[in-house]
Amino acid sequence: MNGPTYAFRIRPMGGRDIPAVVSVDRMVFKDPWPESAYVQEVYFNPRSRYFVLERVDPSQSQPAADHQGRHSARLLGFVGMRVEGTRGHISTLALRSEWRGQGLGEVLLLTAIDWALGDGADLVGLEVRISNHVAQQLYEKYNFAPHSRLHRYYADGEDAFYMVVRVNDHPRYADRVRDRLAELVREIGIEQADGG
Repeated sequence: MNGPTYAFRIRPMGGRDIPAVVSVDRMVFKDPWPESAYVQEVYFNPRSRYFVLERVDPSQSQPAADHQGRHSARLLGFVGMRVEGTRGHISTLALRSEWRGQGLGEVLLLTAIDWALGDGADLVGLEVRISNHVAQQLYEKYNFAPHSRLHRYYADGEDAFYMVVRVNDHPRYADRVRDRLAELVREIGIEQADGG
């Protein structure tokens, strides 16, 4: 008997994903990271964890990542998280524009938060452009609030909000994150692979 059919897969990022991640980064951001930054995060930063979201082709028996020629087109987004002590920091979150509005960005966000909470974080922070109201609304949904304004934070001179959520200020926050993540994974049809 066949198992469930998934439309998407979320899994930990590996070195082989870096070229596709850099490609998506360049599509999404005005000031993308250089490839060397991802190499540093994946190979040399033990406090970071990155996840990639990819489209699954049900006609292929192997994971999309094994098809190197089409890997970049299948990788839809990614998220990065660092945890130092009890402080988590979402370093990046990107989703290709044509896949927005389906809950996939929320899945990436919740995957990162869930991992940080599991690693002992009781505060999670991130930077967001002051003009990015859509992202701010998503973060506010999970109790992130502006903590400070970072002047000329981005290369083009735009300011950022540094937004934080103090987990202990919100009863059952971890349960809420995990329950919503499980709900989205079920509804959208996402396989969580190898710790994703």
